[in-house]
Amino acid sequence: MNAKLSFLLSAPFLLTAGIAQAQDFPTKNIQIIVPYSAGGGGDTVARIVADRLGEELGQQINVVNREGAGGEIGIDEIARSDADGYTLGVFGYPDNFVLEHTRDTSFTFDSLDYLAAFDDMPMGVFASPNSQHSTLEELVSYGQENPAEMIIGESGALGLLHALAFAERSDMQITPIRYSGGGELMNALLGNHIDLASTSSMSHDPIVDSNGTPIGFAAEERMEMFPDVPTFKEQGLDLVMGVSRVLVAPEGLPDDVREALVTALNEISTDEAMIANFENAKIPYRYLDDSAVNKMLEQSNSVLMPVIENNLDKINGN
Repeated sequence: MNAKLSFLLSAPFLLTAGIAQAQDFPTKNIQIIVPYSAGGGGDTVARIVADRLGEELGQQINVVNREGAGGEIGIDEIARSDADGYTLGVFGYPDNFVLEHTRDTSFTFDSLDYLAAFDDMPMGVFASPNSQHSTLEELVSYGQENPAEMIIGESGALGLLHALAFAERSDMQITPIRYSGGGELMNALLGNHIDLASTSSMSHDPIVDSNGTPIGFAAEERMEMFPDVPTFKEQGLDLVMGVSRVLVAPEGLPDDVREALVTALNEISTDEAMIANFENAKIPYRYLDDSAVNKMLEQSNSVLMPVIENNLDKINGN
């Protein structure tokens, strides 16, 4: 048998083996990197999704926290990981976009493949339990009379951008302090180490349960989940800003691996038990598949870019 005939006879076997290999993904545990400390919104979303996605894929999915530098350390690790489907990431968009345009990061927006989004949460401002301010009017009046005295904590790039935009549009000077994740930010606020917190609506219940006060949400309209909390727009402050947790992979996934992940995500997106877990965590569930999430991100980037540019000196001076 000559070499050419031998190759042709073996080709179907090689092709079949290749298909089998593609269909086998995943064959080992997967990790989801969260660029924040445990206990915050991004960490919660990652763990809810990991449990159900792991069941769907038939492999354990481990959530690994890589907090630091406002999310930059963890996002950088996600982007530098092998694009084989075994390292994924969950973080709050637009942290990566803000970081890219305010720091000398090694990653860009295009360093990641955006596979899905799971929520849509407006940012908010919350006062500490010992605060004397319970309304936006009281807070702004004090902040204008006492420049830079009011301390506002934040975690992640969006938290800072929201805090700066809130102060700018309220004509106040504030002193921002960064924390590595939502859990640390929460401890600082509830321990009365800071006056205010710039964080997502997910923080409402633990803050209120500890006698903190929601000042308002940066939303277009009141949230059904928290109907008693006014929007900033209702109170005369034109500020709308929110976070959406996205599940990503390093750019360059093999087509078959990407298809397996996207198919599994779409399959679990209507799972009632998973959705209930979001609701129990006070996270407004909104699923966007890979096509929809990429359209949403493109539109959001175009809106955020001028906001970043207008606050660049303040961001870099923090």
